Amino acid sequence: MTDKLLEGFENRFLPKAYGDDGALMPELVEYGQKPDYMIISCADSRADPGIIFDANPGVFFGFKAIGAIVRPYKEGTALAACLQFALHHLKVPKLYVVGHTHCGAVQALHDNTDDTDLASFMDVMHDAMEQARKITGHDNDEELLLREAERQVVNLSAKNLETYPAVREALDENRLIIERLIFDMSEGRMLRYNSQSGTYDPVTKGLAELKSSRHDDKCTC
Repeated sequence: MTDKLLEGFENRFLPKAYGDDGALMPELVEYGQKPDYMIISCADSRADPGIIFDANPGVFFGFKAIGAIVRPYKEGTALAACLQFALHHLKVPKLYVVGHTHCGAVQALHDNTDDTDLASFMDVMHDAMEQARKITGHDNDEELLLREAERQVVNLSAKNLETYPAVREALDENRLIIERLIFDMSEGRMLRYNSQSGTYDPVTKGLAELKSSRHDDKCTC
């Protein structure tokens, strides 16, 4: 694994970020960072925001947590410090909570895991699962329930963010927008929360459109 990481650094990242005149990283080192976004995302290796958004260095300030779970504010936590730095010092204008489908944390909650290290995170997810059961009305349809629970976890995390002083201050000063996204890994599509309808709606093209486009490009008829 280490070899793959170092190979990626040397063969792809280094030439792209440092290799040309006017390259990005030397400028970021000299003048500092001014990210447009802060992204709170899951630790899942399939849903890394730097990869799925194909983002250059300096674009977003990141924080990862199992399930993209945001617990209610507690002084001195890593997330509280990151939010304070991003919103108070860097003045980041947009904060995204990014969940994803087929989330292992949501599956663990559904399966009633007894892992003690996960327990404190699971506790804040129970309300999300109960809300998902109310919405779907199909406790016996596991896939439907899990997909809705993933959405409700993001909703709960976004709500809990407002308990953080740095977030509250930025919202009160009208200099912060909080968005909720779901990466649908099966469909290759990004969904965004619609506050009017309370649903997550597609905001990007997905796998079906990609396949259709490739088919049209190959068609000679």
